[in-house]
Amino acid sequence: MTKPKLRIGLIGSGFIGKAHAFGYSTAARVFDLPFEPELRTIADINDEAAAKAAAALGFVRATPDWRSLVADHDIDVVNITAPNALHKEMALAAIAAGKHVYCEKPLAPLAADAREMAEAAEAAGVRTQVGFNYLCNPMLGLAREMIASGELDEIRGYRGVHAEDYMANAGGPFTFRHNPAGGGALADIGSHALATAEFLLGINSASTT
Repeated sequence: MTKPKLRIGLIGSGFIGKAHAFGYSTAARVFDLPFEPELRTIADINDEAAAKAAAALGFVRATPDWRSLVADHDIDVVNITAPNALHKEMALAAIAAGKHVYCEKPLAPLAADAREMAEAAEAAGVRTQVGFNYLCNPMLGLAREMIASGELDEIRGYRGVHAEDYMANAGGPFTFRHNPAGGGALADIGSHALATAEFLLGINSASTT
């Protein structure tokens, strides 16, 4: 039986963009999906970067204009892996176009902006997802079960450390992670530690399935 296509539009082909593309390409080998992911269009900073990414990652089309990707009727899901400061504008545009949205964390550097995005998606009736990939680790799922069952007694405190070494070299190039508009380290990697706390204590509805 032929499964319906789920046509993906990916904005950004950096490290995380590549990871998302690989995930779409292999998901059907791991899970029994009700649809077939199709890498439809990828958008990047210019024609050359977009075309190179499309060829390397297996997308049908390439464009330097993320707005044209969002407006494309052949796209079902807009996947945002652009710099943090751009998430809000891109997500709101996709939601307004009636697209489902998979946005990398953090949704936005400011809580008010993230709330605006969430409320817009709810009003439009589109599905959304945030890229807190560490929550899918079975270890965290087990820890959550242990906490919920009372095995660890009452949890009264949480100390989270999320360490990365990609800015350890003072001579490294300037990237979006250095841009204050993106929320700095607290939004970029601190959001992982905060999401873990919420997940373990059952504050959100994320699951490991």
